[in-house]
Amino acid sequence: MAHAAWRLALYNIVVNKFYSSAVLLFPLLFLTGPAAALRLENTGAADIPAVELPAVAAPVRAGGVKEWTVLIYVSARNNLGLEAIKDVNEMEAAGSTDRINVVAEMGRIKCDPPFNPFASVQEPVPPQADWTGSRRFLLVRDSDPLKINSQVLAHYPEADMGDWKHLAEFIAWGKATYPARKYMLIIGGHGSGWRGVKPPPGAARGISYDEPSGNHISPAELAAAIKAGGGVNVYASDACLMQTVEVLYDLRASAEYVVGSQEATPGSGYNYEVFLKALAANPGDALTAARSIVAGFAGYYGGLKQSVTMSIVRPALAAELAGKLDKFARLVAASPADMKLYHEKKFGLRSFDDEDARDLYQLMQLYYNNSATPAVKEQARDVILFLADKFVTENDAVGYKSNGAYGVSVYFPVFDLNYKTKYEYLSFARATYWDEMLRAVMAAKKIN
Repeated sequence: MAHAAWRLALYNIVVNKFYSSAVLLFPLLFLTGPAAALRLENTGAADIPAVELPAVAAPVRAGGVKEWTVLIYVSARNNLGLEAIKDVNEMEAAGSTDRINVVAEMGRIKCDPPFNPFASVQEPVPPQADWTGSRRFLLVRDSDPLKINSQVLAHYPEADMGDWKHLAEFIAWGKATYPARKYMLIIGGHGSGWRGVKPPPGAARGISYDEPSGNHISPAELAAAIKAGGGVNVYASDACLMQTVEVLYDLRASAEYVVGSQEATPGSGYNYEVFLKALAANPGDALTAARSIVAGFAGYYGGLKQSVTMSIVRPALAAELAGKLDKFARLVAASPADMKLYHEKKFGLRSFDDEDARDLYQLMQLYYNNSATPAVKEQARDVILFLADKFVTENDAVGYKSNGAYGVSVYFPVFDLNYKTKYEYLSFARATYWDEMLRAVMAAKKIN
């Protein structure tokens, strides 16, 4: 639902006499002048390890300082090889303008269109689908929907798109070559939210899957790459299941706003033409830019009658949210009745493509409405208010299948056998009592 409707729903959950907090102004943490680098020391980034930035290639062209440079990193070195060509053609349909630079790196492998057993004529392979490795482009506007006509600025035959250091170099290169007052980074490809945590070896992938190398970028590595690249004003995941508390906690020092989906996204991903044209028409502040992504995504798939989710959050507040969830987890773990309550009510919670990803707002609503423990009830209410007033800036859940998606997910397994010990390697798990609470709740089910 739209954010306004979501805020209205809050009053149906939290008794009005308790609700007296006002919306606080979000602190300005970012530069807005030509050297729009993040003031990372102000965002609690001290505990993210420093990294050595790969060498940056000499600028290809300068072209002056524009309002925005949009950096789009698309890993299609997997089964998205054909979709990625369509994406870049959508970027060209909008193209760079006198106000924004659109810069992309696309890595791919050869893919054939899926075989359709019911068709007498199969879908033809599109032009330019015969190369591998990765290529970088400054997208120049054209009207050809099939062929990429923008100049190839660099070609890396053996690039590993799942290597976070390659991503860091792309960010630094793009900012040095195409300077702007503000920067947006979009990563496209497959995503699996927090499940990309490293270690242990063999963990499910996080984002930017690279099939030939078997590599991917974990949430912590994503944060490290953005930090090494100097930070961005807006970060967006054009990938599935990335808008989780666990991922956002790692990104707490990375951007003013983070855009992403709680749910699996359609294979075609963002409609880049729609949102880039909207950004070019109104290249305002970071929130305006983030909203152009959400509006383009929700509007496009809503028109196709598909159910999708997309939200905007303030990651700099993720540490404060983690503190509230730590307190909630400790209270639940100390209450046998509240551990049992989850198992009694869990099947009424909304399910995503990842069945163990729970909508955080809805989970807190479950405890607020049903807990008999005053402290648990009050802490659930505190999280609800924090999400609505401060953390989630905007939420669009389009289509009937997206009901109950309020912007941010958190891990809470449906069954005890679903609990994954690799969760304990996450920064969020190490910083809070959440994983200990999950183990206690799962153990309580076994006992009962």
